Amino acid sequence: MKCTAVIALGALFASAAVAQDFSGSGHIYVINSTNFQTASPADSVGCLDATGALSVADCATFTRLNTYPLTLSSDAGNCTFTDSSQVANIDNVYGKQSYAYHCRADYVATVYDELYTVNGFNYPFLCHGDSNCFYDIKELPSDDATKPVWPFVWGSEQLSIPAGHTKVMWYWEKTA
Repeated sequence: MKCTAVIALGALFASAAVAQDFSGSGHIYVINSTNFQTASPADSVGCLDATGALSVADCATFTRLNTYPLTLSSDAGNCTFTDSSQVANIDNVYGKQSYAYHCRADYVATVYDELYTVNGFNYPFLCHGDSNCFYDIKELPSDDATKPVWPFVWGSEQLSIPAGHTKVMWYWEKTA
């Protein structure tokens, strides 16, 4: 009887999982939520433009490589959080080497630039690194200006985002 209950529970969880299609081309929307169960595209505060910055409406098309290193690029080039020419998140205790997401033509992507999603989310929310599915923004964009987006970083000295910042998620809307 106990074995049957465990099998039935496993089947329930397996059927609740939602397969995520993170392939081809799409837009990346910034979602103002930290709850994977209730967040939806309706919670969008903007999208990423071709340079990787947060924009009100200039939504770029990103393409995911279907071969190693499975990274993203836009019309501006390959995208990364490791471009030290970009603004660091200096409000964060650990932000000295936490750079804004950025896409540029001369950047050669590595496996450390890979984004992924997790089967079971209600939507294809994008994660990076070691199970990190959150991002950090300081300000919402205005109609004529973009804003940086950093990876969410934390540690024993700072358990959440800096004061005045917003913890957000990225949603992949496949277009092709």
